[in-house]
Amino acid sequence: MKLYKNVEKTLDSWDKEFKKGLTSYMILLLLRNGKMYGYEIKQQLCHSTEDKLDFNESAIYQILKKLQSKGFIDSEWGVAEKGPKRKYYSITKSGLQLVSVFTRNFIIPMRKSLETIMPKGNEDE
Repeated sequence: MKLYKNVEKTLDSWDKEFKKGLTSYMILLLLRNGKMYGYEIKQQLCHSTEDKLDFNESAIYQILKKLQSKGFIDSEWGVAEKGPKRKYYSITKSGLQLVSVFTRNFIIPMRKSLETIMPKGNEDE
């Protein structure tokens, strides 16, 4: 489908805002399941969106650095089965609390709202 220019431009902007705003949260959700290294996090993010969203690897490392500086994650170097050492990230207690509060205060109400206002049966409308 050919998109109007204003639609294409707005979708591009929304894509950046959406990913920028929620990628940190999604990373913390992944780390609740255990330690992961950066590339593994990128792969899991892509997989979780059925490869419909692409996540820039350098942006993920910037987010990890920011989350660590705020005390929401820790990191440690570990030995990989093959190749060089990897930096593994894990969520901290304050990271778990952040995920819990954000989920309760934002994600759940937003999901309920979207379920209420989105058309039923045909998500393409």
